[in-house]
Amino acid sequence: MKRLILNLLILAGLLVGNVCYGVTSKISGEQENVFADFNHDYSQTLVMKLFLSKPDSEGKPMVANTFEDAMEIIKITDELTLGVPKIIYLVGWQYNGHDDKYPAFFGVNEALKREQDATARESLIWLMEEARKYHTVVSLHINMTDAYDDSPLWPEYLENDLISKTTNGNLMVIGNYNNRKAYQINYKNEWESGYAKMRIDRLLDLLPPLREGKTIHIDAWIARESKGHYESAVTEAKYQQKVLAYWNQQGIDATSEWVMDYMIGKIPFAWHFNHFSQEDYLRYPASTYTGSGLNRDLEYTDFGLGFLFGKSMYGENIFPQLHKNPNDEEWKQKFVNEFYLNCLQYFFLNKHVRIQVEGEGDERIARFSDNVTTSLADSTVFQGDRLLREKGFVAFPVVWKNETSLAVYSTKSEEREITIPGDWERGSRVRIQEISVNGEKNEREIKVTDGVFSLKIEKGKPYIIRPLVK
Repeated sequence: MKRLILNLLILAGLLVGNVCYGVTSKISGEQENVFADFNHDYSQTLVMKLFLSKPDSEGKPMVANTFEDAMEIIKITDELTLGVPKIIYLVGWQYNGHDDKYPAFFGVNEALKREQDATARESLIWLMEEARKYHTVVSLHINMTDAYDDSPLWPEYLENDLISKTTNGNLMVIGNYNNRKAYQINYKNEWESGYAKMRIDRLLDLLPPLREGKTIHIDAWIARESKGHYESAVTEAKYQQKVLAYWNQQGIDATSEWVMDYMIGKIPFAWHFNHFSQEDYLRYPASTYTGSGLNRDLEYTDFGLGFLFGKSMYGENIFPQLHKNPNDEEWKQKFVNEFYLNCLQYFFLNKHVRIQVEGEGDERIARFSDNVTTSLADSTVFQGDRLLREKGFVAFPVVWKNETSLAVYSTKSEEREITIPGDWERGSRVRIQEISVNGEKNEREIKVTDGVFSLKIEKGKPYIIRPLVK
């Protein structure tokens, strides 16, 4: 049934105009139809959020990070991640912060601006452009579902019947944030009235670098029935897809908070990836649909899939609040631990075709192309006979760098014998570089014997290893 639905989605043809990545499904190792053309390869990109601000109890901005703070975090993150391609969505960039004034998102939070800039908009544009020097696309976390009664657009949304309704005709309340009721926007009426397009157009005009970044994150993007309008959730979802198509026509990928089956092949990335089943992982490659992580609060989740197929990281729950605590250094080590234990495996596995899963429960083994296997029982990853991971020890190729290198990390101090990859030139020595959270880069050389070298690993410190070929 899911396969049939997906084929129907393909026929719908909501494709991006400017092709950058042809995304395909691989079933039993065979190429199938191209689903969509995304601007970024999200399966090889570290996608995170960075929290900036939210309204306090009086509605004033409570700042965690300014735009300058965000830039400092981006620089450090780029160093710690060995320059991996990154997308960072800013949370609370607008008005007085997170979840403020929707459906409007046309004012940049003035509490976040740099001192030398005339406006916060100028500072945000500076951040978006400057971040590119550090392998980072900075974009926005927005909401196209919620409406608040203090929004500049609220009178127009009431007048034009753009809020969904309950059976008795009351406006549909879907939550309470910042001490205000959040109302469900009616996707059908908003689209047909032109307001959805208007919102997108105004945002892109406000911040031209969004067109260069070519991605946006739409939070809590959920289709709900509007009984007061006699509209089903299916109808609302159809208009939700029209909004997505318009984003795509503007050259923008839209990512979302939750996995949506009917958006497979149209949306490349979901923040919480809990609703992807084992069958889904085998059916759709990460280049078609992937996500940041598995939300631990959702108990009915097969968390073993995160190890079997790899998972990324959120980032948002680790990044510091520099505006409140400029001396916060602990976050760097937490970030390093999350990145090296999760993302090295995630990016590596995403380069390989998912073939099958053997066994059940905690005894499962996933098999990939190139003789790669992951095992839940002993928390190992192998490529042939070469160990890539054993519990808290990892030694993966750095697949995003245009060079021959390994990244090594361990959660405990130990000495390990590491086998170099088979495609390396068989030199007699390797160069070891320590990646320090304090910016230090100690280097040394180690002898290689019969394709194996011994490395003393310091707990919590990453290393990058390159061959020395003379």
